Amino acid sequence: MDKLILISVKEKYVQQMLEGKKTIELRKAKPKAAQGDTIIIYTTQPRKAITAIALVENIIVTTPSEMWAKHAWQLGVTREEFDQYYHNHQRAIGIRMTAITPLNAEILLSAIKLIHPNFAPPQTFKYLNKFSTLREFKNLTPSMIGD
Repeated sequence: MDKLILISVKEKYVQQMLEGKKTIELRKAKPKAAQGDTIIIYTTQPRKAITAIALVENIIVTTPSEMWAKHAWQLGVTREEFDQYYHNHQRAIGIRMTAITPLNAEILLSAIKLIHPNFAPPQTFKYLNKFSTLREFKNLTPSMIGD
């Protein structure tokens, strides 16, 4: 449980994660993650906030056809969305998540920018220093966080 990994996810997929319908997040690049690492889920527009956390169960590295054949029911995407995402790619990466939990209060992008003015949500993922990140975010006040 050493790393904090920030990922950006579309709102419709975050909702599926919270409902337990999507337990594997698809990526084209493999994160340096191990079982027990913490995933911080940033929900993209229109929400633009950190809304949930999860734990890495494991990382799946396979071909797109094998990913679909073995894990389609955990991906939370249609076959058309899957094929479009992995078009012309030979490798599919899946971050299998467990303990997906919504935050009690979202951390808005505007609040993050108060601490880190140059912060930009990652296109794929970003590694965060666990201790400095937690120390900085504990200073956020409820009015900065959102509901």
